[in-house]
Amino acid sequence: MTFLFDRETALIPCGDGQYTIEASDVYRNPTGAAFGGWVAAIMARAVENHPDRTSPIVSLQATYIAGVGPGEVSVESKLLKSGASTQFWRVELSQAGNLAIVGDIVTSNRRPVELNYQIAMPEISPPEDNPRLEPVPGQAPEWIRTYDQHIAKGVPFQVNDTPETIVWIKEEDGRPLDRISIISICDVPMPRTFFLSDEFHPGSTVAMSTYIYASEEDIAAAGSDYMIMRVTGAVVRNSKSDSRVELWSGNGTLLATSNQIGFFR
Repeated sequence: MTFLFDRETALIPCGDGQYTIEASDVYRNPTGAAFGGWVAAIMARAVENHPDRTSPIVSLQATYIAGVGPGEVSVESKLLKSGASTQFWRVELSQAGNLAIVGDIVTSNRRPVELNYQIAMPEISPPEDNPRLEPVPGQAPEWIRTYDQHIAKGVPFQVNDTPETIVWIKEEDGRPLDRISIISICDVPMPRTFFLSDEFHPGSTVAMSTYIYASEEDIAAAGSDYMIMRVTGAVVRNSKSDSRVELWSGNGTLLATSNQIGFFR
């Protein structure tokens, strides 16, 4: 079975770390620009598909210089340095010869050690005990419907006490988790402005960093089940806002964290 996410992020190789892809109509925002999680997934896919890659992706830092609109996207991945266990990569996305996105990706093989600490996972009731996020037709991008989300904390477009939200989340079509989808899912949360006002404040991500702590065994154990996503924000002011994402497997493993800054009106 070919899942929607895999079909929409499939790159066409052109040799020497070069790829092309048609910008997805499914993973597109109402502004016409591609969903930032799709963009990040494309960068990660370019590295994952590279024949010189020797280890799994552990981090991605993306700078969103311009929006990715409809049409062909050119993707270039380049190995900057390769060590005994760690590789450093640069990925660039362009449209019509203009640079749109720059990403720095680290891949690495790390060994287990005796130290084993993580922060506490949020304690929330099961998914079925929390309301499902139902996007309003015509007011939400199509890609929102590719995720099954149940809201445990934080109601969008209301004045909440804080911008913190907690949801259960998984792929709607049952696609099993992997590193590419972790990177995309970490950009699913709505801007923090949506939880501090009942008015719509459009915005966009400027820079995003995602860090994956999960082992291959952790990811396999997460499978296609619900995960917990907690999102907090430290600042929403001066037309700038931040967010910090924690992504947990249902069995209590912290899979990844992500940080970003965005501008809003």
